Amino acid sequence: MQITFWGVRGSYPVPGAATVRYGGQTSCVEARSAKGDCVIVDAGTGMRALGNKLLRESMGPRQYHVLLSHVHWDHIQGLPFFSPAYVPGTKIAIHALLTAADELQQVIGGITRHEFFPMPLEAVPATFDYHQVEPGVEFDLGAFHVTPIALNHPFGSVGYRIDCDGSSWAYVSDTAPFDRVLHKQHFLSGPEPLSDDDKTSLGTMREALVAKLRGVDTVVYDTHFLPDEYARFPHYGHSTPDQALDICAEANVRRLVLYHHAPSHGDEQMDQIAATYLAKGEAAGVEVLTSFEGMTLPIGTADPPERTNPGIGPA
Repeated sequence: MQITFWGVRGSYPVPGAATVRYGGQTSCVEARSAKGDCVIVDAGTGMRALGNKLLRESMGPRQYHVLLSHVHWDHIQGLPFFSPAYVPGTKIAIHALLTAADELQQVIGGITRHEFFPMPLEAVPATFDYHQVEPGVEFDLGAFHVTPIALNHPFGSVGYRIDCDGSSWAYVSDTAPFDRVLHKQHFLSGPEPLSDDDKTSLGTMREALVAKLRGVDTVVYDTHFLPDEYARFPHYGHSTPDQALDICAEANVRRLVLYHHAPSHGDEQMDQIAATYLAKGEAAGVEVLTSFEGMTLPIGTADPPERTNPGIGPA
């Protein structure tokens, strides 16, 4: 199994001179089995380039499975630009939380209304269907065994552990840590005192996450904020590399990949972050890599990352 990063940013896309090496597209990761089965995790703006590649590879209409963490814009905005959706006979299965599954057709349809987009979603040749996922309820997609994991994010989010070819990786985005803020079904304007029930809920959520990650080879984790940034915005639903490293070390994960980079972090700052947390990871016994657009990682081996696009990625 291998994974390829087509979008590594959070919040909104920032392609340009300041993000040439790490990339500026939003969340999208492709997983491939040894036999060529494909699962797409999140549908941010990076999905456009992935769709173009899949269309070049295909010999006709296919079925595609998309696992969504949640329906914030930076995780769905690539769907209307996914080239295979415009091929008659294509089937696209969207897997999402119950709230997202109930609302997703309306959500995506909303961003493709005639005021905003030349073709509404219901008019594209592909067929979309929606499947509810529930944290802890496992299911199979071809060669992939998928375990959804509840995360701590405004209006809910879900991560995924994916087992295939005798190894495993996990996608943990978007999530806040599990100590200061509990994200319920409404957006908090700022941190509020935690009740005893809140603390219990957070503890249970953290325990479940660590349990599902235990022994996973590679974890792709939301590390949007640096510690000083998180201190200002703990209610935004994102983590720091230190918080991710603590979780991965406790779960005995071999490799952590920093992901969902803040749009304000340009290439030079990303270089500093990568170097700092590579060293911190070595001290904690966890290999730490920093994701960039076009990076391909074999799962279950110590091989270095490859570039699918030689124009992107650290030298």
